[in-house]
Amino acid sequence: MNRSKESAFIKRILLKTIATLGLLSLIVAPFANDAEGRQSGGRYTIIIDPAHGGVDKGVAVSKDIYEKDTVLVLVKMIQKYLAGAGAVKVELTRSEDRSMSFTERQRKADAARADLFVSLHVNAGFGRNASGFEVYFPGFGVSTGKGNDGREIVKDMVRTQSLNESVRFARIIQKHFEKIFPRKDRGLREAPHRILRGLNVAAVVLETGFATDKTSGKELLDESRQKEIAEAIAKSIKEFFANEK
Repeated sequence: MNRSKESAFIKRILLKTIATLGLLSLIVAPFANDAEGRQSGGRYTIIIDPAHGGVDKGVAVSKDIYEKDTVLVLVKMIQKYLAGAGAVKVELTRSEDRSMSFTERQRKADAARADLFVSLHVNAGFGRNASGFEVYFPGFGVSTGKGNDGREIVKDMVRTQSLNESVRFARIIQKHFEKIFPRKDRGLREAPHRILRGLNVAAVVLETGFATDKTSGKELLDESRQKEIAEAIAKSIKEFFANEK
């Protein structure tokens, strides 16, 4: 390649690179602005989701009390523990016994521009002797990208960041729960849980205990134990954002 052709080739590459960077900046800008908007006034928004509700009772924790009732009590306690945390704003997907679809819960998180989404559940099954807590995070196997489209690439980047943050928060919860439930950790679990699908934000599903286990069932109904669970989750949320700073 002679000098003039080489110079023209380099010029074309530079122009193409500049154009690509300009395109990516236009694509990334809305996501960056959205992230800044999420932390309005230096506050982080947490959506806490009490599972089930209304006609969807969830598992029976006792003869008259169901999963939907137990988790609602817990999220209100968490909200109370976080009330004095100035950098944290807590919103609930539901604050009363009413039915809510997965889509409604996800829209609530989107509308609030949430920085963290925590869904509380009570476990069941795996036999009468199954006990302990589980933390689920979104699966890494799902990709939103389609070819080399710039916007889809950025979406994948945002999703990957959210997944990494989900795992980080799950580990923090795991640490705090092990203190109140020693040797009851059933591990972190990667799963495409329905409530987690489509959320581009750090998100976990926390199974607080087994209703089918006599000991766990009683603990989930004990007010002092409920306070320990709620406080452990509140501490986890505070630590998550403190470390982020």
